[in-house]
Amino acid sequence: MPPRYSREITRPVVLGASLKEQFRTSPCEASCPAGNSIQKMQSLVEKGEFTEALRYLRAKNPFPGITGRVCPHFCMGACNRNHKDGCVNTRALERAAATFAEQEKVVFHRRPATGKKVSVIGGGPAGLTSAYFLALLGHDVTVYEAEPVLGGVPRYGVPNFRLPRDIVDREVGMVLQAGVRARVNTRVGRDITFEEIRSRADAVIVATGVPAENSLPVPGAEHAVKAVQFLRAAALGHTAAVGRKVVVMGGGGVAFDCAFTARRLGAESVHVICLEKAGEMRAPEEDLQLAAKEGVIIHNSCTMSAVRVDGDAVKGVDFFEVASCRFDEKGKPVLEPVPGGEKTLECDTVIFAVGMKTDLDFLGDNAAGLELSPRRWIKADAFQRTSREGIFAAGDVSAGPASIARAVGDGRRAAFAAHAYLTGESSRVYVLNDDNMIEACDAMGSDTAPYVVQFADIYGIDQYEEAPMEVEAVSSCAKPFAELNEGLTAEQAMREAARCFHCGHCKACGTCVDDCPGYVLELRPWQDMERPEVMHGDECWHCANCRTSCPCSAIGFTFPLRMQV
Repeated sequence: MPPRYSREITRPVVLGASLKEQFRTSPCEASCPAGNSIQKMQSLVEKGEFTEALRYLRAKNPFPGITGRVCPHFCMGACNRNHKDGCVNTRALERAAATFAEQEKVVFHRRPATGKKVSVIGGGPAGLTSAYFLALLGHDVTVYEAEPVLGGVPRYGVPNFRLPRDIVDREVGMVLQAGVRARVNTRVGRDITFEEIRSRADAVIVATGVPAENSLPVPGAEHAVKAVQFLRAAALGHTAAVGRKVVVMGGGGVAFDCAFTARRLGAESVHVICLEKAGEMRAPEEDLQLAAKEGVIIHNSCTMSAVRVDGDAVKGVDFFEVASCRFDEKGKPVLEPVPGGEKTLECDTVIFAVGMKTDLDFLGDNAAGLELSPRRWIKADAFQRTSREGIFAAGDVSAGPASIARAVGDGRRAAFAAHAYLTGESSRVYVLNDDNMIEACDAMGSDTAPYVVQFADIYGIDQYEEAPMEVEAVSSCAKPFAELNEGLTAEQAMREAARCFHCGHCKACGTCVDDCPGYVLELRPWQDMERPEVMHGDECWHCANCRTSCPCSAIGFTFPLRMQV
């Protein structure tokens, strides 16, 4: 068979991981929990088409301004360009698309009303994503949220200096603009029962996240402040309880958010105690760099043994060095202390950032008949369906604490699964049409997952010149909670997008046509460009010159049986 081209998409895909025209893809797209069409976005940004780039992003993710600031960027860790001169700064490009686009031109329209009602419990990323797509699909959607304002973790758990509240306001507002109704200050289980909600709706999506916080079984733990409680108070403008000397227990991103927030609220010294070794911490490298810059002291391979108090006042903490850590058959940590490794720190505030857990009390005594995992996550299948008909679960409540991007992906899948349940319409692929309305396009779908192109597959890598990653400027604003990262300029974003290898997706460069010795391939007009096409397939020698010269590894071959030994 002559060569086949794995093409870039030409319509915004809303749902569908396997496409006939994309039988090869990139590690960045394969690793994105939100399922973003990363390469298409970067192609458009490279040309300065920020509005169209945002259209492709919002087709799958209603919160690109949020994830473009606080996503853990799994895509960047997987990027094949890491093997050359550093990954493409995809998170910054997502933010750039959301910043420089003409927002009013990226508004999607609802399908005709279906007459079906869906209730969504939880107004965080998973719940709002579900509500958004269900509304666009024509359903009547109501979100029940216990807090006074919608947003979940982006609203209450991420400090202003990472994610300005006006960005959250804008993107949550877009969800409401799609026709979603919200009942805030409404705690299910207190103000309304779960069964009441179920009786009023044709389907229910549970997206309550992990609102309960873990503690440590140490003396004096009751005098510690919980991390999300602390961040929530700061986000709402309440006077957060912070003294001059602060100790944070935990090694993840939330722990460092607490540390940096404490500094901005006036703490003179901040120490972070974490079980992880240096170089193995869960916090991103940028947090560790900021910690060094802001004077946050990290104590690796340590854990707390007590919070020392005098009456109700915290006076300090006891902690010790850990030589090794393992988990027993029940999943409990078993620590081996370093002999003589006991230490103390004076402080007046202790913050625990030691993990989150579900709170399913609102479901009632038997969890509303839903099957739970041993860790009390609601069990859900790949389509976010639970063990009870008509009830779906999305986000952290169904799989444990993860990322905002994963919550978005779960929420979108839950919305389309609920739509299929309510209407019987089920397609492998949904796209946006020219009127920015969702339509089924099953013909684009494939039953085979795409091959993920690795760096070694790209034979034409020398065609790419060395080009260092564009780095966002750091704000010089003196206000304590001013956004730290200023983002890329439009010009920087265009240069950075040009660094993309487009692994597995033809970018119509024509190199294969130039290198074909049998003149089997030609550049042919297509839409507003030229792209390579197989014009004389019967004359193909199967020499694979095109394959080895392709700088994107976008060409696949199926060799004839007579050529196989």
